[in-house]
Amino acid sequence: MTKIQPETYKNQKKFEGSLDKLAQLTPPPFLDPSENTVQSLRKRAKAKFFTNAYTKQLAMLKTGLQKSYNNTIYGCSNLLVQTDNKLTGHYCNNRWCIVCNRIRTAQLINGYKTVLENLPEKYFVTLTVPNVKGELLRLTIKEMTQNFQNIRKYLQKKKIYIKGLRKLECTYNAIRGDFHPHFHFIVSGKDNAEILLQEWLKRYPTANEAGQNIRQANEGSILELFKYFSKIITNKVIYIKALDDIFTAMQGLRVYQPLGIKKAISEDIEEIQAQTIEDLKAAEAYWTWIENDWIDKSTGECLTNYKPDEFINELVSKNIK
Repeated sequence: MTKIQPETYKNQKKFEGSLDKLAQLTPPPFLDPSENTVQSLRKRAKAKFFTNAYTKQLAMLKTGLQKSYNNTIYGCSNLLVQTDNKLTGHYCNNRWCIVCNRIRTAQLINGYKTVLENLPEKYFVTLTVPNVKGELLRLTIKEMTQNFQNIRKYLQKKKIYIKGLRKLECTYNAIRGDFHPHFHFIVSGKDNAEILLQEWLKRYPTANEAGQNIRQANEGSILELFKYFSKIITNKVIYIKALDDIFTAMQGLRVYQPLGIKKAISEDIEEIQAQTIEDLKAAEAYWTWIENDWIDKSTGECLTNYKPDEFINELVSKNIK
């Protein structure tokens, strides 16, 4: 196959300035790979299609994140360059991007799972604060983080050391029109978990005690810790302004904080190399994202043959508000 340089590739370069992370994909279905491989690639196409649908609505808000939203739409995995039996693309590394979040979640689980499993007497802890309006969300998150740091320092003076991992999460209450930022932890030791909760309630006496929780952790708890930072869909609806409020509030802030354990991996998608795929036919080609699949514009071939199902079509056409 001759080398192809379509105009879309040249035009797309202007969107790639901040997209310096390499991506990897699995082989196209027409090369007869395993069913697992085909399904994995189609899941990525689904993630790309769905992400683009609501991110375009986010970009239309013209807020401070508009440029970053456009980087996701026009740059993240939009062009896959095939060299021999490798596929390479770019990631946007944004928190609203499902393509990136799937990879980020896998990396975090791989990086932290063993060290968390090896913690003695693990407990899953949830700490909440009263819900807040969007204009107070960033300030509230910063205060939560500072108050937790103050608790750690106070406990360290008493020779009490919290060991584990802290994760920030935020959800939206569509009925009340406010936001629910909260922390999840996996910590070592029931006594440590209980004293952490006690100190938290001293600083947030108006927090709902029923919203706080301590339970023994298991493998499922570890997986739960690494799920979404914020739900994209709330009760089968995508609330665009609320999502922008959440992502704006979290800009530049971290979701995960290791506590007394070594930082295993960054939240960013980094050091990802192009993947050699044994059953990928050697060729040089450019696969361009068009609507719902990557297309080789010189041949018209589709990379995944993904087609949005009825639920996804209805969600993106009727339930984005």
